[in-house]
Amino acid sequence: MTVVSSVCFLLSGAAAQTHEGSTTTMKNYTVISGNTSLTVQPDAGARIVSFKTGRYEFLTGKEIHADNYGSTFWPSPQTLWNWPPPHVLDSDPYMLENGNGLLRMVSGKDPQTGLQFTKEFTSAQNGKIRITYSMSNAGNAAQKTAPWDISRLHKGGLLFFPLGEGSVGVKHFAPVPADVLDGIVWFQDGKVRPKESELSIANVSEGWAAFAIDGKIFIKKFPGVKPAQQAPGEAVLSIYVSSDADYIEFEIQGPYTALSPGKIFPWNIEWIAVDIPDTIRAVKGNKELVEFVRGIIR
Repeated sequence: MTVVSSVCFLLSGAAAQTHEGSTTTMKNYTVISGNTSLTVQPDAGARIVSFKTGRYEFLTGKEIHADNYGSTFWPSPQTLWNWPPPHVLDSDPYMLENGNGLLRMVSGKDPQTGLQFTKEFTSAQNGKIRITYSMSNAGNAAQKTAPWDISRLHKGGLLFFPLGEGSVGVKHFAPVPADVLDGIVWFQDGKVRPKESELSIANVSEGWAAFAIDGKIFIKKFPGVKPAQQAPGEAVLSIYVSSDADYIEFEIQGPYTALSPGKIFPWNIEWIAVDIPDTIRAVKGNKELVEFVRGIIR
């Protein structure tokens, strides 16, 4: 296997193939950084269908929910498209461009929103994978939207992040039972589904949020967004807990951006996955766990 800019693509076809910096399984493309791997399926909206450290899988699959699985990308606010998400952006095939250590996928032009998405995935060091989501106004009218990254995760984990301006808010559903301790928001998910779905939103300081489970940790690192830059009724981070299936959603948003026809807005984030040292307990209020994350993202 050859490494290109520390990237491994696993491209699979009818017969499994491997080549430098890559591996493949049928219609799946995997980017590797150290012990971390991220797998994208271009035929399913360039959805991220796997994110692992070693053999440990953070994302839920179709066996949990037929539609809400893996990690996707939407335009915010939801009032732009209501429900369901625009299929051209969320679930239709993307055009694949693969080369020079970069995995790039481009959507069609969505007639509902006038938007076209590009998703780029590259490897960084130490279990970090860089993602660039670009939103392009492919329509004839000015548009305003924000980038929105949505990941469906297994139940039973601990989600935490440094609270930004304001307090933890509630939206549409029951509130998530989160606690704020020393400026950190902590949500310990249970193994049992709630009787009704829960959704809370909050602003984030320091530009990171993390999800710890089974001795592993999934960190999202992203540019800071002030409340004045956010989409109407939205916040930087959302936590959704489903009452219908065994998953939660770990969601982050970028700035609400004006796009004139032809304008492109790129949003750069990082996904990081590592093991938690045995000496650090993944429990609510543990300052050592917070400092461990801060040390990783510096």
